[in-house]
Amino acid sequence: MKLSEMKTNDELIAQEMADPAFRAEWERTALARAVALRLVRYRSERDLSQRALAELLDMKQPQVARLERGDVNPTLDTLLRLSGALGIEFTIDVRPTNRKARLVTRKAQNEALASYATERAVAVVAAA
Repeated sequence: MKLSEMKTNDELIAQEMADPAFRAEWERTALARAVALRLVRYRSERDLSQRALAELLDMKQPQVARLERGDVNPTLDTLLRLSGALGIEFTIDVRPTNRKARLVTRKAQNEALASYATERAVAVVAAA
């Protein structure tokens, strides 16, 4: 198969979204993926190993690996630790679906890393 014939990551995900179970899990882990993306970017920009990042965070390396995989939504305590130790700002907007964001900047809304929606509510996550 030629490289030009291969599907992109976005195309594969769009195809999988037709499966309700996949879609539910994808949306449920939106925050986890957003945090994972930001952590991996932070680490690569500074040429840090997971072990070095773990030391900065006063964590063990396997904890950093789990965060970077994006398997589990981080707790508020974990987000506070990441923000305080690394200087990362997280914006999380949770509101009813019938209401526009009022407390979140347009920049945060436009640069959202992930979103999750149910019939009645929506959550948007941005990190800087």
